[in-house]
Amino acid sequence: MKVSVEGKGFQQQQITKPNETIVFNLPPNIGQPYAKDDRDIPEDDQVWKKYAIHVVADDPVICYGVTRFQYTSDAYVALPVHTYGKEYIISSWTDIGSNTNPGGQFLTSYTSAVAAYDKTKVRYTGGGPSYSKTTTGIGVGDSKTFDMNRGDVLTMASIGQYSDLSGSKFIANKKLR
Repeated sequence: MKVSVEGKGFQQQQITKPNETIVFNLPPNIGQPYAKDDRDIPEDDQVWKKYAIHVVADDPVICYGVTRFQYTSDAYVALPVHTYGKEYIISSWTDIGSNTNPGGQFLTSYTSAVAAYDKTKVRYTGGGPSYSKTTTGIGVGDSKTFDMNRGDVLTMASIGQYSDLSGSKFIANKKLR
């Protein structure tokens, strides 16, 4: 099995054994498009070229991703390309940070999409409470289209206390995750 992040020049390979767990340890700066601490303003909405984690195996495998930090952890299950869809409704969380105050926390509502194919057009439409917006100002009901290629990662981050991207949508012309 091979794990790679093309845009970061990362690649590891291991031999798989039936019914055994194989661990690939990717540092956060490899496994995530970017990292920030709770006092940093989130990066603008953007496409990170070739920053997706790509897993290739000769036999069926189950992949779990886990990011562990001092105070938080995040996890996901990676699915095979044939299970991807073209439309997704976002479930996220409300930013409960005090980011309207100097030195406040940014506990940002995030979402992302990964292109499985070249020449993928992804339209993001904002959702959430009426005051929610992304870092580039995409508000509730507003849309923006992004051009992506295989392995690109689109990240969207909310800005503003109590903002929430839940209910936002991704609609693409090709399958994405």
